[in-house]
Amino acid sequence: MKHHGSDYFGKPRNAERKVISLGHAVKMTQQHQLAQSLFKQEEPPSIEALIGRSPAMERIRGLIRRAGPRDGNVLIVGESGTGKELIAKAVHDASGRVGKPFVDVNCAALTESLIESELFGHQRGAFTGAIAHRRGKFEQANGGTLFLDEIGDMPLAIQAKILRVLQEQSFQRVGGEEQISVNVRIICATNHNLQAAIQQNSFRMDLFYRINVMVIEVPPLRERLSDVPELAQHFFSAAFRSGTSKAQKISEAAIKALSAHNWPGNVRELENAIERAMTICDDDEIQPSHLPPTVLCVCQPSQPIDNLRAANLVERVKRYERAMIFAALTKCDWNNGRAADALKITRRILAYKMKNLEIKLPPRENHAPPAEPEVHDL
Repeated sequence: MKHHGSDYFGKPRNAERKVISLGHAVKMTQQHQLAQSLFKQEEPPSIEALIGRSPAMERIRGLIRRAGPRDGNVLIVGESGTGKELIAKAVHDASGRVGKPFVDVNCAALTESLIESELFGHQRGAFTGAIAHRRGKFEQANGGTLFLDEIGDMPLAIQAKILRVLQEQSFQRVGGEEQISVNVRIICATNHNLQAAIQQNSFRMDLFYRINVMVIEVPPLRERLSDVPELAQHFFSAAFRSGTSKAQKISEAAIKALSAHNWPGNVRELENAIERAMTICDDDEIQPSHLPPTVLCVCQPSQPIDNLRAANLVERVKRYERAMIFAALTKCDWNNGRAADALKITRRILAYKMKNLEIKLPPRENHAPPAEPEVHDL
C-alpha cells in the first residue's frame, strides 16, 4: 500500500472480493488516464488567443509549445504589427514561469539616457531628478520573463550591459554599488534583420547568439490571407461588445475586400480597418464602402501590379475598376454627379457599376472625404 497499491488480499482468499477489487482498480486506472489526457490537451489561454488556423499559425503554436517549457532565451522576428508581443506572452504562459511576472520594455520608445535606468533601476541621487530608489525592469521580472521589444533599436552601450546580465545573472543599479542577482528569462522581438545589423556594426554579435537560442518567425498577414476572415470577425466581436456600433455583422462583400488586401500594416492595420468601419457604419451590416480607401485600392504604392493576388484577368480588372470608382467618389465627397464627370461616364453608368461592384454609398453625415488611394496603370 505504501507503493500506491489500491488493495491487498488476505487469506483465505475470497473470489468475489477479488472481482470487486479488480473492478475498482480498473475504474481508478481509467479515471487517472482520462485526467492525464485532459491535462495534456489543456492549452494556456494565450495560445488559444492566437487567431488563425493557417499552416503558418499552426507552426507558430507548435514552436511555442516546444519553446515554452525549455526556459531558454527566445527571439521573435517579424514585421511591425504582426503580434509579436502576444506570442511572447504565450511563450511565457507555456513555461514553468507562468504566474510569475511578465514585464515588457519597448526599446525603441526609450532614449539612451533613460533606458539604462528603466532596465536596471537607480539609486536615490544617481542623477538629477532621482529623488528615490527605483527598481528596474530586471528586478520587477525576477522569477518571471522580461520581454525586450524592438531590441534591434537598443543602443550599443546598453547591449553590452544586457549581455553581461545574461552571462552573470546580476547587475548594479545606476549610481549603486550593490550587486543584485536575478533569475529572469529573456524573450526578444525585432522587425530588423539583426544579422545585417551586425554587419553594419549596429548590433553586437555576441548578444545576438545569446538571444538567438530559439527563433520564432512570424509571417506577415499577406502571407496568411486565409486568416483574415477569422481575424476580422474576432475584432468585430470585440468592438461589438462595447455597444457603440449599429452594425450586427460584416457582409460577405466586405470580407472578400478584406481578404484581397495586401495589409502592409499587418494585423494592426486590419484591427484599425474594422474599428473604422464600425465607427462610420449606420447600417446593420458592414459593406465595402465602410472600409478605408486603401483597403479597396487595387494595390499598395510599393506593390507592382504583377504581384496582385487575383485569380484571373477578369477579377484583376474588376478590382482595378472598383478602386478607380472608389477613389473618384472619395475625392468628390461621394457626390455621384461630380464623380461621374471626373470618370467621364454618365451617372447611370456609374450607378450600374457601383451596384455590380458592391460599392455602397455611406450615410451622408458619417463620412468625411478620406485620402485618395493611389491606383497604378495597367
